[in-house]
Amino acid sequence: MDQQFDPSNVFTAMHHRVTGELLHLMDGLYSNIEDGLFELAFRARREDQKRRCFDLMREMRFQRARVVQNFARRLQTAFDAWISTSEVQAEARCNEQARRMAQKCTAHFSGVLQNLAERAAYALGREMDRTQLPIGPYQIACNFIESMKAHEFDDSSIEIVEELFSRFVLERLGTVYGECNQRLERAGFYNVAELNAVTSVRAS
Repeated sequence: MDQQFDPSNVFTAMHHRVTGELLHLMDGLYSNIEDGLFELAFRARREDQKRRCFDLMREMRFQRARVVQNFARRLQTAFDAWISTSEVQAEARCNEQARRMAQKCTAHFSGVLQNLAERAAYALGREMDRTQLPIGPYQIACNFIESMKAHEFDDSSIEIVEELFSRFVLERLGTVYGECNQRLERAGFYNVAELNAVTSVRAS
């Protein structure tokens, strides 16, 4: 790789690809949230539980555009900070909930996410792990949680949609993660195994 190569264009294109896919998946999320809440309301035995489900359904529909716009802005802000600074600070108050939301996706895509983290570390010249990737499931979940909270959804409301967000958004990012890994590989950003191999050849 040319050491003078600026990785920002590659990372920007990668970020736009993931963001576009996320916004597409959010459409499916909202459709399934309404179906899920309707089913919960139908099964609820108490009137206050039914009312809560229908109230949340209406509120989700009413706040949809604001939440999605806030989510997109947060994704962009996180990305801008990531490529321009040496550290990424996740918001502490959503750490545990975001970790829980992203847990299954992180495990399922562990290999490609590790490759992305290693290639990004090589490109940006600093250490990082999978939780710091702004396109990774942990940071995406954190930004979604904060977008909900910014529009006054409480923890219990977010918990209701938590599993749906994981299932209909995070767990459907495998293909785009594979594309991003290939994009970084083609740009000459090594993962650890490749870097060790290149170093070994040069040393010999």
